[in-house]
Amino acid sequence: VVIFIEVSNSETLNTVEIQQTISERLNLPWNDAEPIAKRAKFLIKALTRKRFVILLDDSKLILTTRYREVCFQMNAQRSLIEMRILGNDASWELFLGKLSKEASASVGWLGSQNDTREHAMKIAQSCGGLPLTF
Repeated sequence: VVIFIEVSNSETLNTVEIQQTISERLNLPWNDAEPIAKRAKFLIKALTRKRFVILLDDSKLILTTRYREVCFQMNAQRSLIEMRILGNDASWELFLGKLSKEASASVGWLGSQNDTREHAMKIAQSCGGLPLTF
């Protein structure tokens, strides 16, 4: 899903308008009476079930990448903030900290044939030590 939102260069963003545009693009119900925070949680939940890109026109962009060359190819105009790579133990602990109780219990089981644990370790290793959220 591609969501294109035109935002003003002013100091304040119209959060309600942005939320409404996202809701319309995802064909979600809209309730004017809901507070912004509750609506935000609802939208985040809906977006986690989809593959999406949100394009904000007339706004600043934060680019994240594993490779410095990508920033240069995209003509990034600001300084780079380099993230430090986590060690294997720290990466695994971060991964475990983001799991639900049920998933954590399944991964924590130390049986000799724990396929779930093996898959979880592969997922954590695929981030290459970068502190990414799953």
